[in-house]
Amino acid sequence: MLTIALEQERLFIAERILTEIERRHGLPHPTDRNLHPVIIDRFLTAYLPAAREGEPAPCALEYTCMPTMADALVFLQGIVDEAPGGYGAAIYIHDLDPGVGAGTEL
Repeated sequence: MLTIALEQERLFIAERILTEIERRHGLPHPTDRNLHPVIIDRFLTAYLPAAREGEPAPCALEYTCMPTMADALVFLQGIVDEAPGGYGAAIYIHDLDPGVGAGTEL
């Protein structure tokens, strides 16, 4: 039962954070975001793709969840390495387990 409650809490927090990031960057809020509690790992990893001159600005936030902070950092390092000519990209990592230390494994 505790696992189900944790999954639901992570889902609620992830949806709220994604909505706030979209609002901050002036992105439209998707009407069909399908986050499923079972796939929500501890660290929400989100990024706004890089804008490139002569191309339309990104209009959607990309996101995934990672089980550890180290996994999230490696994932975002790959994103940054792929966009050397881009600019204006934003990256975020949020711990979806409030009140739990970052080194704590669940």
